[in-house]
Amino acid sequence: ETIWRRTQGLRGTLGETYLQHRGCALPSRDSHLRFLPPDGRHPPSLCAAVSDVRTGKPISLHFTRLAADGRGKANTARDKLLLADHRKRGGCIRLWPNDAVTGGLALAEGIESALAGAYVFTPIWAAIDAGNLAGFPVLAGIECLTIFADNDPAGLRAARECATRWRDAGREVRIRAPKLAGHDAADLVAA
Repeated sequence: ETIWRRTQGLRGTLGETYLQHRGCALPSRDSHLRFLPPDGRHPPSLCAAVSDVRTGKPISLHFTRLAADGRGKANTARDKLLLADHRKRGGCIRLWPNDAVTGGLALAEGIESALAGAYVFTPIWAAIDAGNLAGFPVLAGIECLTIFADNDPAGLRAARECATRWRDAGREVRIRAPKLAGHDAADLVAA
């Protein structure tokens, strides 16, 4: 909670610079993705609140450490770090708020892939990883799900598992994946 209070909106920060450099759309202003200014121990970072998919309750924080100029990631041992003793399983990063989700939702594994997919469809959330994407539950009130899959074995398998569960529940599902193996939506936009 103390860390989250130190965050600020993305606009006008190195977080915005980083996302623009990567070719990503900016999320909603009331997104769960914010900028964490550097302190004496840590570089500037994107800081995302991970919330439980079903309840929306915060469960952890996710960090993407940025280079000092915001034009890339920091050269650290771990780019992404979840707070110790906090879970990510069953969580997502709401890049658009719940009230923006009416009949349809888009989903991608990572933040950058989701924000690249946002050029095509919003609202969109990031599942954090392939495991969370594969297990993403069917949510009441959402009739259509668009999945921006990473074109790698884990990403495609996760997208198919999620899509099957949603289709079995009578929902419309579309999977979009780059044609090039090993690429995700962010790679396409950056190229």
